[in-house]
Amino acid sequence: MQRPSEQVPVTRLALAVIVVLYLAHALPLYFFNVAMPAILRSQGVDLRWIGMLSLLYVPWAFKFLWAPLVDRHYLHSLGRRRTWLWLTQAALVAGILVLALTGLEHGLLLFVLVSLWISTFAATQDIAIDGYTVESLASDDHRLGSMAQSIGVALGSMFGGAGVLWLYQVVGWQSALLTLAGLSALTMLAVARVDDRLPAQAEAAKPGFIATFRRPEIRWALLLILVYRLVEAPAMAMLTPMLVDRQWSLTQIGLLMSVAGASVGLLAAVAAARLLQRQRAATLLLRAGWLRSLAYLAVAGLLLSGLADGSPVWLGAMVLVLLAIRYLAMTSLYALFMQLCSRQQAGTDFTVLVCFELLVFFVGGSLSGFLAKGLGYETYYLLLGALSVLSVLLCKPIVRSIQAGSGNH
Repeated sequence: MQRPSEQVPVTRLALAVIVVLYLAHALPLYFFNVAMPAILRSQGVDLRWIGMLSLLYVPWAFKFLWAPLVDRHYLHSLGRRRTWLWLTQAALVAGILVLALTGLEHGLLLFVLVSLWISTFAATQDIAIDGYTVESLASDDHRLGSMAQSIGVALGSMFGGAGVLWLYQVVGWQSALLTLAGLSALTMLAVARVDDRLPAQAEAAKPGFIATFRRPEIRWALLLILVYRLVEAPAMAMLTPMLVDRQWSLTQIGLLMSVAGASVGLLAAVAAARLLQRQRAATLLLRAGWLRSLAYLAVAGLLLSGLADGSPVWLGAMVLVLLAIRYLAMTSLYALFMQLCSRQQAGTDFTVLVCFELLVFFVGGSLSGFLAKGLGYETYYLLLGALSVLSVLLCKPIVRSIQAGSGNH
């Protein structure tokens, strides 16, 4: 295994490449997550079909199944990561172009199939990007890699989500999608800057799940994900419905969540990277958990006191605080993931952790509607605040076990 001391310090250009790579896969992701539901509804598509858009995330939940293939098979002339980055980005641009030229005029079946094509290649691309980020950075620089990831995703939310939705309203479907395809094509310039040289040990390795789950720190990390993220998922899932029920317009919600939220996320990611210079990723994650607990209780207090009804500023500001804490936590969590990944199969290890994190988030979010409806938003966030405190307390011994298993302390 290549030691951090054998790696050169990260450059600004290298970080910029990582930002653009994560932007590339986030553009279609947030197009489907933010822009598409509003666009389809404006065209009169039934809500049941719009709800089925969640099926497009199935490849993201199961991408761990083909992660070892991405780590193992590639063209040596192109390189381990560049092979998949070129292939997947070309497939993404082609899929977006097909959507631009067909739209819904050729029926929902073609639309769903093309969308599933895009989602699958975006998920596959994410494996290669995660692997490259872990492999190309020294352990001390993983905090910067996690920051670059958060920045790229935040920019993808702004451009792929709110940006495309605005373009659709101004110039229509085809021009908006052609612009998205063009922006996606431009991100391919970053692939040419990818330094894809592998150490001899990584070349000789045969990535697989057995090697991943054999390591105790990975198993402890999976438990950490379950305990930490299961509380956060229902809290985040009910933010938008709560705003709607407080008479916020869709335009206001879009500006708050995609524009202001992404901007706050950028600042939080940079702040997290600076904080990670002085403390471990797991330590910052736990501190973000305490802040999260206070924020949930503050939301409950706003709702109970009636301040949320008097002025939208209070609730809007609190939502931004929640988003900032989430970016702080995710930057810390992903930095921890990177530190735990083996350089011999970074794509596989990171993908297993992220897929489980997504699964926990989906399950937690699916329960949110039932709880919020039964309890009311006030009691709901009060309960989540208490559960968040319990979650952080339970995470402390898990973090100690991770550090003991990894030997990175």
